[in-house]
Amino acid sequence: MTTNEIMEKIRDGLTGEYNVDIVYLEAEAEKYKNAKNAKEIGSAIADLAYEIMPDDKRELLNKMMYIDGKRLDVVFDEANKLSKNKQIEESFRLTEALYTKIRMNYRETEKEVYLSMRNTLEHQMYLNFYRPSKKLVRPVFDLSQMVLLHGYNLLELGRAEEAARVINDAIRYNPMNTDAYFELAECYKILRQPDMLLSVIKETIEVAVTPIQLSRCYCNLGYYCVEVKDYDRAVCFYYESLIYADHPFVAAELHHIHTITQKKIVPPTRDEVTEAFEHYGMKSGANQDVIAIITGLAKESIENKDLPAIRFYLHMQYGLTRDPDIKEMMDRYDLLAKERNKK
Repeated sequence: MTTNEIMEKIRDGLTGEYNVDIVYLEAEAEKYKNAKNAKEIGSAIADLAYEIMPDDKRELLNKMMYIDGKRLDVVFDEANKLSKNKQIEESFRLTEALYTKIRMNYRETEKEVYLSMRNTLEHQMYLNFYRPSKKLVRPVFDLSQMVLLHGYNLLELGRAEEAARVINDAIRYNPMNTDAYFELAECYKILRQPDMLLSVIKETIEVAVTPIQLSRCYCNLGYYCVEVKDYDRAVCFYYESLIYADHPFVAAELHHIHTITQKKIVPPTRDEVTEAFEHYGMKSGANQDVIAIITGLAKESIENKDLPAIRFYLHMQYGLTRDPDIKEMMDRYDLLAKERNKK
């Protein structure tokens, strides 16, 4: 069925009683969440819910969820497309309106804080690291990504100092959003603030959950070391980054260090790498608390026999630990998923 056909069927099921119809629409949205055209259907159901809403409720919703008659996610999608097409100024006009709307209407209070966690892992990490005493309110939209896009646009427009302030707001809406930390690092590179760069790299490592994220952190450590003329440790960090993911530009960065120092670049020993991390108060590898949280979620998903979740957490766990026992378990569940898909 097309989206229009589905929406005609849904509209026919309305009773005219708002409290009944809103529950009905929520159930329909859940029913079609895995459909091929799920995003279209979800958006159309949201528009229908807005259409049937009483005036007093619509006024509150306009305040929280709409800009000039458009939902925030629709405005964000438009801004994102413009940004990807390098139409930064046009995108900026939209993200500025988004940022203003979010700052005005999604403020932290004495009792509540708005957080845009994207999955269970991020939620559990936040609870573990922050031990919140306030009520956590999950907004309908990903406020962190919306604010981050505004920060990105500011950075592209050469306004790095403003971008850093905005991106810090994106982090406040989701302190587990590594995309925001990486963008903040770019701000501090441009602003030539190495101390702030080192600080944000350390923060990013604490919440990194994939080998690619760790690799990028170590590349940034290499960049930082070059900035402060600590070339030997820069070499250590660049080589360490290659253990977690292959980045083509690392070779160019190592050649750049060779050009500066006129020293032959050779792979560091393990002792040299360990010393480099210790010098900056760090250890190589993922945060052990993060690994423990992922391990706990993997065990829970196995107990619940939730195959997609099992595979998600085991793959993540193996990526960070390279534990052969995890690999064996991961392969077993991957095979089980493959066999189920054949049926």
